[in-house]
Amino acid sequence: MSKAGPKVEYCVPPLHVHNQVTQCAAHFLNWFRSNSPDHIRSVVSCGLNKDGGMVDEVEYWFDNCSADASVPSPEIDYWNVAEDGPWTYDSLAVAEVAKAVWDHSRGWKAADYELYGYTLEHKARDQEITKRHWLKFA
Repeated sequence: MSKAGPKVEYCVPPLHVHNQVTQCAAHFLNWFRSNSPDHIRSVVSCGLNKDGGMVDEVEYWFDNCSADASVPSPEIDYWNVAEDGPWTYDSLAVAEVAKAVWDHSRGWKAADYELYGYTLEHKARDQEITKRHWLKFA
């Protein structure tokens, strides 16, 4: 019987990857969290299918990732082939990926999207570093 390692606690629940759609949705969430809180709020308030909503946002990301993967450009930085491998999501339906994101993040606020992928330990460490930084200048 093997012993389980320490339990990793996330700030918000991670998307469990069990197929290519959820894998793509997890990549999208990792990118989406880097947007401004105002932009995230705007997309979420539009809902899943309305103009400017999640389907439109995922489609925008798909288009930019595909372009970035075919001609890598450090200025664009949507899909890093060296880190993420080749862009393999061309055959996926944008609406299906958007629905996976939408279903997973139901009830999240804009700040919750910003925390996607962070563990409680990582957040606490970042807050301590920030606190020490500001105390130096106080």
